[in-house]
Amino acid sequence: MEQFDFSTILESVNQTNLRVEPGVQFFEFEGARLAFDFQPSSTQCNQLLVLINGFQRNHLDFRAFRKKIHNLNPNLATLALDNRYCGQTIVTDKAQEFTVFRMAKDAAALAAYYCRTLELNAFSALGISMGGMIAQTLAAHCAQVDALFLVSTTAGGPSRVWPQGVERSGATQFKDYYVSLDSTKNYMKNYFGERFLKNSPLLFEMMCKTLVKNREKVGDSILEAAQMQLKAASNFDGESLLPKIFAKTLIISGDSDAVVPIDNSYYLKDHIKNASMIVYKDIGHLILIEEPDLFVSDICTFLS
Repeated sequence: MEQFDFSTILESVNQTNLRVEPGVQFFEFEGARLAFDFQPSSTQCNQLLVLINGFQRNHLDFRAFRKKIHNLNPNLATLALDNRYCGQTIVTDKAQEFTVFRMAKDAAALAAYYCRTLELNAFSALGISMGGMIAQTLAAHCAQVDALFLVSTTAGGPSRVWPQGVERSGATQFKDYYVSLDSTKNYMKNYFGERFLKNSPLLFEMMCKTLVKNREKVGDSILEAAQMQLKAASNFDGESLLPKIFAKTLIISGDSDAVVPIDNSYYLKDHIKNASMIVYKDIGHLILIEEPDLFVSDICTFLS
């Protein structure tokens, strides 16, 4: 099994040009130029929350969430990064094997730098979907993770429950659904609960149009990047990591999640020692969009 040591990473992170202020910055680390955005606390900082997004999603998805959680918790700093092969992060060494572990090590390096800068002995990690795979890998290797949030995610491996009609053998090849508005809407319906689709049709339409525009903007360059991330996520097997997670853990899932079915969350709950679970009724995969206020409230309560 691949390993890394947080203290060793901390010693190797010698960059001094990173800022303790908002705005996109770049962090050179082991064959990548990692893009991230640090948001400081408004008062004396006593907590750092690292935000890790899912498949082909970048740090900008956390904008509304971060605004709300900083208003509720003035002592909290947050750090949101773009994983390799996504957003503004640039992979400079494509020869090395690309795995969920590789992305977890990236998050550990950034957390190490800011823990040292902020004089903190620990940090929290929140991962959504593929980001949850990264977060659980991070927590299994870093005793410095004191609170862990696993949202709409899975432990992978033999226990993984795939979406209805999907087999693992067919889940490792990226399919480009964003080529037209109709194909995008048909695909994105799977990500939401029926309540959201019924009550927010205009928002859903706007989101799908944005996805199509973004696809047109980036062109076919997205195909290789998406394929790299999809293969890493599909091949993830974190079952052996779960007994090594000692951080207090909150698992959050929607009972209508058709992308990562809720049975995956129950497995995590049963195999992480210090885990509790919240289930959102009539909610799908994208909790950040469907239940933003409740989600922020639950995170703040768990951190307090």
